[in-house]
Amino acid sequence: MERTRGFLDAVRLHDRWLAEVRDRVRVRDALSSVQIEGNSLTMESAFALSRDRPERTLSESEQEFLNYLDAFETIDDLRGQRDYRLRAMDLRALHHVLVNGVRGGERHAGEFRREPVAVGDVASDGTELIHHQPPPWHDIDPEVSALLEWVDRAKHKATKAELGRGEPDPWTHPVLVAGILQHRLVWIHPFVDGNGRSARMFTTKLLYQRGYDFKYLFDLSTYYNRDRDKYYAALRTADQEGDYTGWLEYFVGGFSWQMMGIKANATKAFAALDSAD
Repeated sequence: MERTRGFLDAVRLHDRWLAEVRDRVRVRDALSSVQIEGNSLTMESAFALSRDRPERTLSESEQEFLNYLDAFETIDDLRGQRDYRLRAMDLRALHHVLVNGVRGGERHAGEFRREPVAVGDVASDGTELIHHQPPPWHDIDPEVSALLEWVDRAKHKATKAELGRGEPDPWTHPVLVAGILQHRLVWIHPFVDGNGRSARMFTTKLLYQRGYDFKYLFDLSTYYNRDRDKYYAALRTADQEGDYTGWLEYFVGGFSWQMMGIKANATKAFAALDSAD
């Protein structure tokens, strides 16, 4: 990941190529993220919607996809703003954009839940299988606050003097922080609905802020959507065992898969630009 980040920072790429690829990546990311939650929109329809938003009344699947695209625009300004401290209000504002007029938006859009929820599936015989029981609603504010306080602390490296005094070094690699943040938000389940979408987009927001935007060319949701069962199983392992190793191996593996593709495509684009010169 670091090699790809350095390569992208150093390589000369055409602005038009970057813009076109970024738009394609965002469409795939948005569509994959909502498909994970059961959205039935096709890739062809998604690209058509992204190019020309119709004036007719949109279906919920269409609106949900466009909301996700709109959410990208709300996080762009934080690119590289490492000193900015992410707050609960940022998470709530992002949720409001994502669920506006769709699932999860009918009640308490942009507000933390004030009722109990359970995470599970319905079996073929109609019985409900509970995979995770999130904390009670009155614990959400302190849980989110504690999480975001840790996220902020993790960006600071201890000085030699602090280490000499035996103080711990809170610094954690931003990609690992992002992985832990995503799981923890899903675990807390702060909203009635839209938690998965909000957690994935908030993860992207953190990566943008910490300088790991990779010129907007990465798309983790497509990796998750390739095998949803594996994605959910990795999350649940951390739920059940309290050990983040398996989830982080899966999360970082997705990044590695993305980085190989990004570097290969950027290398081809650079070669084409170089030969044109």
